[in-house]
Amino acid sequence: MGKTKILWSGITGRTATYALKESGNSPYAEIVAGICRNNPEYYHYDGLNGIKEDFDVIVDFSHKEAFDKILDFAVKVNKPLIIGTAGLSEQQTKSFEDKSKIIPIFWGGNFQFDAKKFIDEIVDYAKDCDEEIHLIETHYKTKKIPSETAKVIARRVWDETGKKIKIESFLKYDDLINDWRVGKFHYRVRGFEKVGKDVLKISHMMASKKANGIYDLDRLVAEEKERI
Repeated sequence: MGKTKILWSGITGRTATYALKESGNSPYAEIVAGICRNNPEYYHYDGLNGIKEDFDVIVDFSHKEAFDKILDFAVKVNKPLIIGTAGLSEQQTKSFEDKSKIIPIFWGGNFQFDAKKFIDEIVDYAKDCDEEIHLIETHYKTKKIPSETAKVIARRVWDETGKKIKIESFLKYDDLINDWRVGKFHYRVRGFEKVGKDVLKISHMMASKKANGIYDLDRLVAEEKERI
């Protein structure tokens, strides 16, 4: 299987900026076209039907106001959709959950393979922990909190142990730093380069999937292990 071709919604955003830098060298995927709200170099959301490039998957790191158009377009062209847009409403969430029966959809809050290892460690820790579990996250000053990663951690721990995590979120850094701590466990990522790389790999993995409910990183990794 060759490199996966990506149509990226939110092409002028932070994650896309780093993914574009990696696109040419990535063994997994390349960005062949982009969509944004007002940059004349790219397609706009009212011109989706005019996209000429051939693509395999759609990545959406845009804004909740544009999401419905992207979801409908993905169904129309029958392409997998990777959702990285934050702040979606309950109605939008239900909509893409319903659409996951029609097209392959990735959504999970975490796009980093290294972060998955950290989350797995937290889940194992929570299984044997008898005290209240605190997740302390500290981010760059414009980050939306609690972070999607923190939500994933809390959801995984609850689903697998029945225990609740107390999330304490702080906006502290001037640089683009994201930091999570639970007890002795610590995970930090600086910038968006790693996220951009991992989204390219996720896109490649999703390109061969069939519509079968929501995919997340845990499911992709588990299915890859089964395949091997």
